[in-house]
Amino acid sequence: MDIEIKKRFMDAWEKHFPGCDLPIVCFYTDELKNVEFADVPNPNTKGCTCIFSQIVPVKKGRSLAFNKENLGCFGSYLPFGFDSELSDDVKGYVCNVERGIKSFEHLESMYKHRPAQAAPGKYLVFKRWDALEEQDDPQVVFFIDNQDVITGLHGLANFDAMTPYEVIAPFGTGCDSIVGFPMHELQREQPKAVLGPLDVAVRKSFKPNLLTFAVPWPKFVPMVDNIEDSFVTTEIWSRLKTRF
Repeated sequence: MDIEIKKRFMDAWEKHFPGCDLPIVCFYTDELKNVEFADVPNPNTKGCTCIFSQIVPVKKGRSLAFNKENLGCFGSYLPFGFDSELSDDVKGYVCNVERGIKSFEHLESMYKHRPAQAAPGKYLVFKRWDALEEQDDPQVVFFIDNQDVITGLHGLANFDAMTPYEVIAPFGTGCDSIVGFPMHELQREQPKAVLGPLDVAVRKSFKPNLLTFAVPWPKFVPMVDNIEDSFVTTEIWSRLKTRF
């Protein structure tokens, strides 16, 4: 990656979003390159560990890699590209336990509209923004923050848009909101940012005021380029950011 972008974003982020957490970047790779392959989590009482729990160390600065061998929840395999089709376990859990989708047929139809894509690398790496190195190839940048911060990001995502639809909130899992959907958006000529997680099952792991905002890299770079020309330089934003 261009290290200049890394520095410009960090300077702008501290200036206009003071005190807010740095985003996490994810990308696929075949080599760990000093990134730690996360330990297999001890199963909780439900027999699984959510990816949002597994990446807590990433928010604190550790860079971690995952694949099917160490992901703590079987529901993440498909959104992350480490399974190619819906398993009976996933269908049964989503439809019969979580009751998030009416039937297997409905769930299968959803994936026909957005087919699963194979992971383009052996590992899915998560790094905090400040840990990025020149050798890295960022694909998605995602934020976990309160509504005011997400409002600012939403505004930046739409700042240079020609339509009012630059941010989407598709139905899916928490894994879909930070990896599955934004990675899928990379295939589009004009990829969109993804708001989440709106999965009822994962919301219990979040404080009520927290949301995620995931941006495909080709969408994120213009956001960085545009930031100093946008609303963040106005008195309106200055008043809002006092609430951070």
